[in-house]
Amino acid sequence: MKSLVYILVISIPVFVLAKRIAVPFIPLAEFRLWRNCWFLATAALFFTSNFFIFALVILPLCVFIHHRSASPLHLYIVLMFVAPCISVVTGIPGLFGKIVDLNPPRLLALFILLPVAVRLWREERNQKLTTADMLVGGFVLLISILAIRDPLATSIPRLIAGYILDIALPYFVFSRGVRTAHDVNSVLLAFAVATMPAAAIGAVEFLKSWRLYNPSVEGWGAFLTVPYLFRDGMLRAAVTAIEPIAYGFVCMTGAGCLLALRGNAVASTWRLCALGVLIGGLLASISRGPWLGFAVCCMVMMLARPKTSIKLFCASIVPALALIFIFEHRLDRFINLLPFVGSADPGSETYRSELFKNALIVIERNPLFGSVTFLSEPEMLRMIQGQGIIDLVNSYLQVALEFGLAGLLLFTGYFAYVAVRLFVSYRTDETNTIAYSALLGILVGMLFTISTTSSVTFIPYLYWAFSGLCVAAVRVGSPARASVRRQEPASGPSPGAFGASPELRPRILGRHRT
Repeated sequence: MKSLVYILVISIPVFVLAKRIAVPFIPLAEFRLWRNCWFLATAALFFTSNFFIFALVILPLCVFIHHRSASPLHLYIVLMFVAPCISVVTGIPGLFGKIVDLNPPRLLALFILLPVAVRLWREERNQKLTTADMLVGGFVLLISILAIRDPLATSIPRLIAGYILDIALPYFVFSRGVRTAHDVNSVLLAFAVATMPAAAIGAVEFLKSWRLYNPSVEGWGAFLTVPYLFRDGMLRAAVTAIEPIAYGFVCMTGAGCLLALRGNAVASTWRLCALGVLIGGLLASISRGPWLGFAVCCMVMMLARPKTSIKLFCASIVPALALIFIFEHRLDRFINLLPFVGSADPGSETYRSELFKNALIVIERNPLFGSVTFLSEPEMLRMIQGQGIIDLVNSYLQVALEFGLAGLLLFTGYFAYVAVRLFVSYRTDETNTIAYSALLGILVGMLFTISTTSSVTFIPYLYWAFSGLCVAAVRVGSPARASVRRQEPASGPSPGAFGASPELRPRILGRHRT
C-alpha cells in the first residue's frame, strides 16, 4: 500500500500537466477516460495479488472502454505501462501445463486490439496487402514455420500465438486503425501521456533507491534475477519495464512522440515541462543505449527542421545552465556515466564486443535459418554472466541467431522500407499536418537502441506498434498530398482533407528469457 500511495501521489500532478497538453488534441471527456482508466488499473494491480485476478478486473474495464471511448486503440497505449511486463504461464490443470504466456500487453491485445482488428477486417479496403504487409507477414510466417523446430510439440502453438499477439495484431490495428492526420497526432499524444507517469515514478525510484513496483511483481510469483540494479552506486530506475534499459526505451519513445506532436494549440511552456518529466525518467534509467537513441532521434529532427531546432536550443540554454548550477556536485558523476566519455561500468562495452564476435561464429554454422539451440553453443556459453544468464544485448543478433539471415533480412527489410517511405513523405509533404521527420527520427532512434539491447519487456510492443503507426501515417499523407497538388493555388489542407475521424532462451519479439 505504501508503494501505491507513492505512485498515486506522483501521478496526480503528472496527469494535471498531461491534461494541458492533451485537451487541445482530444475532448476533455476522452482525456478523463484515459486518466480514470489508468488509476483504476493501477489500483487493481496493487489490490490484487494474483495475475489472473488482475486480468479478471481488467476485462470489464476493457469492455467499458469499447463502449465509452472514441478510440479504444488509444487506451491500449495508455494502459500498456500500468502493470509490470512479467509473463505468467497459463494452462488447463491436468490437461495442458502451458498454453500461452500472458503479460499485461498481451492481455490488452486480447481485450482491446483483437475486437478492433475484427471490426477493421470486415472493411474490404483493410484486406488489401501492401509491401509493408508482405514484409511483416513474411517475417511472422517464417518464424512461425521455424517454431516447428522446437523439441516440445506443445510449445509450437504457444510460440505462434505469441508471434500473432506481439507482432501481427498490433501492426494490423495500428496500420489500419489510424486514418487521418488527427488520428496520427492522437496516437502520438497517447504515447506521450502513457509514458509521463512512468517517467515521473522512475525519477522517484532513482532518488529514493526504491523500486516501487517490486511488491506487485512478487505478488504475481515472479522471480527477478536482479531486483535492484545499480551503476556507479546509483539505482537504475525500471518501474513496470522491469529492466532499466527497457524503461529508458519507454521514456525515449514518449519524449520523441511529444516532440512529434504537430500543432500550436499547446503553450510551449507546458510542452517543455512535460518534456522535462520524460527526459528526467530517461536519465533515471542510467541506460546509455536509450540516451544515445534519443540523441539520434533529436539529431534527425534537427537536420529536418534547422530553424525550429535553433530556437529550441536557444530556449533550453537557460534551463540547462540552471540544472548544471543546481546539480553541480553531481555533474562529474553524470559525465562519468556518458558513453565513450565516462569510465563507469567499462565491462559493459567489453561484454558487447565479445558477444558480437562469438555470435558471428555461431551464425556462420547455421546462416540461413538459425538454430533453436544457439545458446548451448560453446561460444555462447562463454558469455554467461554472474547471474547465470546470457544477455544478448543486440536485437539484430537475436534474430540472426535464432531465425538466421533470412529472418534478419525480413526484419531489417521491413523497418528499412518504412524508414524510406517516411523520408519520401517528408520530402514531398505539402500539408504540414504530420511530422514525418519526427516520426522518422523516433523510428531511427528505436532501431539504433535495439542494437544495444535485447527485445525484452515493452520494447518489441513499442517498435511494432509504432512502425504500424508510421505505415498508417504514410498512407494518410499520400492522398492528402495529391489533394493539395490539385488546389490552385495550394493553400494548405482543408478540414476534410484527411477524411472523417472515427526459459534459457531470450525473449525475441514476443518470447521471454528466464
